Amino acid sequence: MSGRVWLAIAALALGGCRIVSQQELADLKNPPNPKMANIAQLYQQKIAPQIISEAKPVEQLMKSLAAAKDFDRACQQFGYRAQAENPCIFAVRVTGQVESVNNSSRSGKMTVKDSSGASVPVQIGPVIRGTALRDAYRGASYQDFNDQALFGDFGRGINNQAVEQLKGLQPKVGDKVEVAGVFSSWDIPQTVPDITPARVTRQ
Repeated sequence: MSGRVWLAIAALALGGCRIVSQQELADLKNPPNPKMANIAQLYQQKIAPQIISEAKPVEQLMKSLAAAKDFDRACQQFGYRAQAENPCIFAVRVTGQVESVNNSSRSGKMTVKDSSGASVPVQIGPVIRGTALRDAYRGASYQDFNDQALFGDFGRGINNQAVEQLKGLQPKVGDKVEVAGVFSSWDIPQTVPDITPARVTRQ
């Protein structure tokens, strides 16, 4: 029987199954980077708890940043960045009432009227923009990957976990919520930038 016939029989037998390469099979058994082995567990046990513990009330953080002598000192004292060429990541807590919810695009947002009176934009997905959650995590940096594509996949995996946390929320105007999240900045912000939430709870 010819090789082509054997290939045809094999294709029919497999039906809807997809043939994976030896490399793909190896990656499934042993992820290319151990930090990607169980992102859900990493998020639940390390990333979200770290951000929640470091989050400062938004009014307090903004006043501290405004009073800082320069941005580098502000970052060292109130934020975090793994490398000098990265933006600084600040962990923040917002507590208040949902003013608006915009789901007109996949990059959805809600605005929360913080107890301080500030209106704070918060990403709610299902598409989370940026890599602030990944870059906030002190347990991993680009040096752990040395591969831009893998590091990007790591960031998307973390963002997907944030979206999972938000699925049951479905915020509505008037809801009282507490948000623990992060924002990134290259200099001292004049207004509160978009917050990427690590955890949102109803009050």
